[in-house]
Amino acid sequence: MGDGIPTGGEESEPTDSLEVFSSRAAAPSVGNVLSPPPPLSAPLSPESQIKMSRIIMDIFEPEESTNDDMEIVEDDEEELAVDLEDQRRRTDRLRGVLPALAQLWWSDSDQITLVAEKLGDGSRDPKWRIPLGDSGVLVFFLDLLKSHILKFTLKIHVLRLIGNSCADTDENRARVANSNYLPSVILQLKDISLLPFAIPVLYNICIDYEPAQQQASNYFLTAELIEVMSSPNFNDSRAFLGYTCKLLDLMIAQPSDPELAPDSTAIVLLKIAADRELPTDMDDFIALTNTAVAYLQHEKFQKALVARGAVDTTLTVLVDSYTRFDSHPSIGEPDQDDAKALSQMRSNLNQVLSDVSALPEFKEAYPVVSPLTMSLRRWLLSPQLQLQVCACIMLGNLARSDDACEEFVHTSHIHKPLISILSEATDSQLLHAAIGFLKNLAMPLKNKEVIGAAGLFDLMPRLWALDTLQQIQFSSISLARQLTIGTFENVRKVCQRLSDDPDSPANTHTRLSLLIALFDRTDVAPIKMEISRLITSVCRVFTSYTGRSPEDMERIRIKFFAMHPDVGRPLSFMVSQEKWPVVRSEGWFVFALMARFPEGAQCISDLMHDVAVFQPLVEMLTGKKIGDIQSHSGLSSLSPGSDANTAIASPASGTASSSTFDFEGRSPESVQPHAQAAEMARIDRENALVLISELLKNRGNDMAVMRRTLFEDLLKGGTEIMMSYKEAKPLQGEELLPKEKRYRAGLNLQEVAADSLMELS
Repeated sequence: MGDGIPTGGEESEPTDSLEVFSSRAAAPSVGNVLSPPPPLSAPLSPESQIKMSRIIMDIFEPEESTNDDMEIVEDDEEELAVDLEDQRRRTDRLRGVLPALAQLWWSDSDQITLVAEKLGDGSRDPKWRIPLGDSGVLVFFLDLLKSHILKFTLKIHVLRLIGNSCADTDENRARVANSNYLPSVILQLKDISLLPFAIPVLYNICIDYEPAQQQASNYFLTAELIEVMSSPNFNDSRAFLGYTCKLLDLMIAQPSDPELAPDSTAIVLLKIAADRELPTDMDDFIALTNTAVAYLQHEKFQKALVARGAVDTTLTVLVDSYTRFDSHPSIGEPDQDDAKALSQMRSNLNQVLSDVSALPEFKEAYPVVSPLTMSLRRWLLSPQLQLQVCACIMLGNLARSDDACEEFVHTSHIHKPLISILSEATDSQLLHAAIGFLKNLAMPLKNKEVIGAAGLFDLMPRLWALDTLQQIQFSSISLARQLTIGTFENVRKVCQRLSDDPDSPANTHTRLSLLIALFDRTDVAPIKMEISRLITSVCRVFTSYTGRSPEDMERIRIKFFAMHPDVGRPLSFMVSQEKWPVVRSEGWFVFALMARFPEGAQCISDLMHDVAVFQPLVEMLTGKKIGDIQSHSGLSSLSPGSDANTAIASPASGTASSSTFDFEGRSPESVQPHAQAAEMARIDRENALVLISELLKNRGNDMAVMRRTLFEDLLKGGTEIMMSYKEAKPLQGEELLPKEKRYRAGLNLQEVAADSLMELS
C-alpha cells in the first residue's frame, strides 16, 4: 500500500465521483484566470500542470498562519464566530478549482501532491473547513482514498486534509460517515508508517460525533487498533498512545463493541502500561490503565484476563503506579492533579480486580496457596493503601467456602495481618475491605474461636466508636455477631469486664455494654438491628451450650443479666420492628429459648410489659389487636368459641386442656431465611406458644392473677388456631411433612445471618 501507481492513469473511464466533477460546467475561476479545462484524457504539459497547481495553491496564500501538520480538536476548543458571507465566498473559490483538481489527478501529475499538501495546510484554519466540505473538495479526496492506490506522500496529505477538515466540524464528519468513507480511513492503520496520521484523523472524525463512533465500532476499529498496538512496530508511534486510548474509550461506550472487540483488548493495554523496557509517561500510563478498566467492566474481558494468565500483569500495573510515580512521600503542589488522577485510577482498577476475583474461573485458576495469593498476602502489610485494599478484596473473594476459609486461617494465618490492619487503619475503604474479608473467614465454626483468640475483640470498641463511619460500625458489629454464633469463648469475650480493677468504672461495663450504649444513641435502624441480633446470638449460646455443667451455665446466665440490666431494649426492638421479617422471627425463636430458663424467663416476662412487644405477640396468636380484645367479651375472647368463664390450666400445673399441644420438652423452631410467608407465620406461632408455655412454667407463680390468666388465654386461643390450621391444611391438598423432615435451621445461624444481612445492606 502507499507507493503504487495511481489507477487513474490506466482507466479508460473515471470513477463515478470524478466523472461528476469532469462533467460539470466549468465554474468561473478565481479572477477569471481559469478557462474551461481540457478533457480529462488530454495530456497536460508540465507548464500547464504547474500553472493549475499554482492557481489552486494561491487560494490560501493570504490565510497562511501556521506550519503545523495536523489540527487535533480538543473538547474545550472555543467555537469561532461564523461569517456566512465569507464562508460562501470561500466555498465558491474552492468549487471553482475542482475541475483542475480532477485534471491533475487523471494526468497523473506530481502536482496533485503539492496541491493536497497546500489544501491540508489550509484546512487547519477553521474558516476553510466547512467550505472544503460544501465545495466537494473533501469528498474528492475521500474518493481518492477509498477507490485508488495512492502514493505514500499523497496519502499523507490526503489524510491531513481529511483530519483537519473534520476537526470540530460535524458537517464534514457526517460526510465521512454517511457515505461510508470511514472503512477506508480505518484501513490505513495497516500501514505502520501512516499511524501518526491515521490515528489523529480517526480521532477527529469520531470525537463528539456519535454516528461516526457507532460506525467505527461496527467496522472493528477496536480490533484494528489492538492489532497495531500488539505489534513491536508500534513502539515508534507511542507518542499517539493518548489518542489511541481516547479512541478506544469512545469504542467501548458503543453497545456493539464489547461483543466485537478482541477479548485480549484489556490485556494488550495493561502490558504496554507494565512495560518496563519502554516505560510510558504518567499521562499515558493512566490513560492505558483507565481504558483497560473500561473494557474490564465487561465479563468477557474479565474471563480473558484469568484464562490468559494476565492477572499478574494487572497487579504489576497497580504496584508500578506507586513505585514509578510515587517515589517521594508526598506529591508536590504542582502535581496535585496527577496525584488525584493516579488515586482515581487505582480505585477503579481495584474495583475491576474485585469483580475478576469474584468469578468462578478465578477460584479455579488461583487456589488459596499459589504464587499470586502469596503476593497478595504480602500486600496486606504494605504501606500503600490501595495495595492493602486490593489484597483484602481479592483474597476475600477466594474465601467463599469453608475449606478455603479454614485453609486461610489454620494454614496461612491470614487473620493476623487483617486484625493488625483493623487496629491501625483509619481509611474507611480499607477498614471495610478488611472487615469484609474477616467476616468471610469467620463463617466456618472451626475458625471462630481461633480468630477471636487473636485479639480481635480487644480492638472492636475502637471501631464501634466511629460514629461518623456508620457503615464501619455496622460491619464491625456484624463481624462480632458472626464470631459469637455457637462459640462460647467468643461470647465470653463480648461479655467480659472492660477492666479487672474493682475500683475502675470500666469494671462494671463489658464490650456488650458499649454496644447497648451505641444502640441507645444511634438512630440508624440497621445498626440497632445488628446489635439486637448480636445479643440474641449471645443469649442463644447461653441457653444452648453444653460444654459446661448446667450449674455453671445457670450462674453465667444470672451474671449476664445482672451485668446487662438494659439488655431488654435491643431485644424488644428486634421483635417489634416490621422491616425485616426473618430477623423478627429469629427474635421470637430466641425469646422462646430464653424463656426455658428461670433467669431468661424473668427477662422476657419483663419485656412483655412493653406494649410494643406484647401487641405483636397477641396479633400473631389471635389475629386481633389488644383494643379489639378489650371491646369484646373480655380476655376469654382470645380463645375462639370458648366460654367466658373457661380458662385452661398453666402447663406448669400439668392439667393442660386436651386441645392443646403437649409443650413439655418441646423446642422452638428456627425460621428458614427463604420461608414462605405462611410457613413463617406458622413457625412464629409455634415459637410464641412455646414462649408463653415456658413463661407460665417458670414465672407463672410470680405473676399477678390477671396477667397469668391473660397468658393462659393467649396460650389456649393460639393453640386452637394452630390446631385448626393443621387440620385444614391436609384438606387443602397439601401434605404436612413430619417435623423431623421439615426444612429448618439448626443451632447454627450462618444461613439466617447471611440472608438477613443482605436485607440490611
